Amino acid sequence: MKRLLTSIVFLQVLIASAQVGDIKSASASNASRGGDRGGSGGSAFFFYFMADAINGLADWQQYKLKKREVNPSLVSLDVITQVATQPSRYYLVNPRVRGNWGLFSSDFRVNYLLEETVNGTTDLSSIDWQIVQFNIVTTRNVVGRLGAGFMKENFGGRQTFFESSVGALIQSSSKKRGILFEYRWAQDFETDVTARREFSAQFEKRLASRGYWNTYLTIGGVYQRYYESISVWGVQAGLAFRIFAPPDPLSPGNQ
Repeated sequence: MKRLLTSIVFLQVLIASAQVGDIKSASASNASRGGDRGGSGGSAFFFYFMADAINGLADWQQYKLKKREVNPSLVSLDVITQVATQPSRYYLVNPRVRGNWGLFSSDFRVNYLLEETVNGTTDLSSIDWQIVQFNIVTTRNVVGRLGAGFMKENFGGRQTFFESSVGALIQSSSKKRGILFEYRWAQDFETDVTARREFSAQFEKRLASRGYWNTYLTIGGVYQRYYESISVWGVQAGLAFRIFAPPDPLSPGNQ
């Protein structure tokens, strides 16, 4: 068991049903319709959204940080590592890190799809960065967030798309068990095509807790749909590491 857990640290693998070649072809077709400006409209929309959203957030951030005694994960680092499988020849690797600070989170991952064929292997990848996520709900048992960032394809025309996300983590009061849901969608505003939609759900159970380090076993699944026609899915199992920051000794609750 220890060897199995060690082998999946910092690695998320998904064996899925998809067509790498079809995804690349769909991306190339979308790029040709969008012209040389593909992705620029999404970037402009994102920065406009950010400029409008930052007004008045300072007070809200202070309010969130005062709730750390109720929910220590408000200031934490998450490293999510999973292995998912479906009997086929497709694999999806998703190493992922998320930092949390009160009202704000930032979530970075790599999305790598590998296909094995009789002639060898073919692959594609993307960089997915939710630059800012707003932790709208932060109770003892529930964290709900909305995010905005980008998805950048590392193949074909290397297009960049504005990507949004909605997610929720529901935990027991003891933090020993929980359920995580997440929905993402990457939109090309030039061609009005959704480059990718993704929904995932996991159940988690805490395996160990030492100091500010917490280790969870996760079991669930993920579904992706590229360019509104090509599907990837798989069943997941793996680990999630949550590292909480120590409480501030100068905060009102610790004096």
